Amino acid sequence: MPVFGVARTYGKDIDSFLQRLQKDSIEAYEMGFAYGVRDDISEETIKLAENLRIRLSGHAPFFISWSNEEKAKNSVMHILKGVKFAARLHTVIVCHMGYYSGKSFEDLKPTILKGLDEAINMARETFDLRGSAIGIETTGKSYEVGSLDEVLSIVNELSENKALPVIDWAHMFARSNGKFPRKMDDFRGILSRLEEEVGLKKFYFHASGIEYKDGNEKRHLSVKVCKPPLPFLFAVLNEASYDYTVIVESPEAIQDLIWLKEVSRSPESWFEFAQKQMGALNHQAQLVF
Repeated sequence: MPVFGVARTYGKDIDSFLQRLQKDSIEAYEMGFAYGVRDDISEETIKLAENLRIRLSGHAPFFISWSNEEKAKNSVMHILKGVKFAARLHTVIVCHMGYYSGKSFEDLKPTILKGLDEAINMARETFDLRGSAIGIETTGKSYEVGSLDEVLSIVNELSENKALPVIDWAHMFARSNGKFPRKMDDFRGILSRLEEEVGLKKFYFHASGIEYKDGNEKRHLSVKVCKPPLPFLFAVLNEASYDYTVIVESPEAIQDLIWLKEVSRSPESWFEFAQKQMGALNHQAQLVF
């Protein structure tokens, strides 16, 4: 069953924002925590979201770093708060794994895995973790941990089965300097890897357009620019009737979400539009169907 939602920084107006989302038939809200995961979200707000049938999730702040022992300790604490949030709400807390800081991924991986395990084990002392997960997100900068291979490696090698890959399609597109994913087989191949390597049957995605340079994201754009061309993604999703959650992160997230819902119902009718959008933004784009 597809679920469409939006991302927005958490604010004190959360109750009125949830009511606005419900009026627009929006089914999920990913709360961004810029300065630390909140532990004071009221039971009344959680109940309101449940009554409005809006799924809540969260995005941890961008403070994570494994470049030295002190930063690694602080990262464990940030992730711990995220795991507790996810456990309380029976949801996902999305995390970036930080910058390479002059090290290779293989150098950082043991520290990352150890830190994630520590946070999970500490949270388990006081919380039931069933129904919750840490989302390891693909990232849009070539100097940040978060290629698809790296995300899958973390998820698969974590001793605790509490992580899932969060595929940010725009980040992958920026990181590849607009080369991937561009065609249906690209999207199909990624989904196949999620199934075969992780055993996923339900997916969690981020969606937007993206401006990029030299393999690094610059800013989010409307999904309608088709960078990446998401109509092809939805065509592949419909092939196997996948279950998924899509969180829209674009500047006009609600309007873009409404458009994506329309695309998801009949993606093939948007193929020509996607090709024209890609061609207008990149004259060398050659989409293969």
